[in-house]
Parts: sequence; C-alpha cells; structure tokens
Amino acid sequence: MDEAPIDPAAGEAARIHAAAVVAGDIGTTVLGMTPEAFAKTMQLGNTTWTYFGSEVSFAGRDGQDYLFDIAYRTDLGPFTLRDRFRLIEGAWKIVDVERLDG
Repeated sequence: MDEAPIDPAAGEAARIHAAAVVAGDIGTTVLGMTPEAFAKTMQLGNTTWTYFGSEVSFAGRDGQDYLFDIAYRTDLGPFTLRDRFRLIEGAWKIVDVERLDG
C-alpha cells in the first residue's frame, strides 16, 4: 500500500459516510456507494443494527484508492469496516467494503 498523504476530500467523504450511517440517513449512505459496494454491505448483515457512534481512521492508499477503517458502536456490539474510496466522476465513493472484526 502507498503511504502518500491523504486527500482531504477523501477523508471528508469517509466522515460524512460514517455520520450518515450512524444517523440512519439511508439516502446519503447509498449515494456515497457504488451499487456493488452497497450489495456487499447488505451481505455483511449490519442493516438492522442501532448505531451509537463511529470513529474514522485512515488506513492507507492502494493505487488511487483511499482506505478508511470505520469503527462503529452498535446495540449488538462494536465492529469495524474497511471502506475503499475511489474518485468517480468528481465524487469520492465507496467501491468495496470489508469487515475487519466482530
């Protein structure tokens, strides 16, 4: 992975996404993802949980993609997702999601 500095817009997109998930803002959550990433998120099974908060950490770069670990606190316990953000048509979008723990 590339250790180059983070693009501030990518970090802001990750923070906006995490806040939208916690707030239950489905529109903002879905608009910030590609259809493939949204489908993968549904497979993870975290759609019915109650979210209490999140913490976003920069996890590095992989080519042009930026990776962020987002630790969520929920009614069913904590878990962390690694979201892969890519600049698509001028907007940072999640293109892949991986569950790291939980």
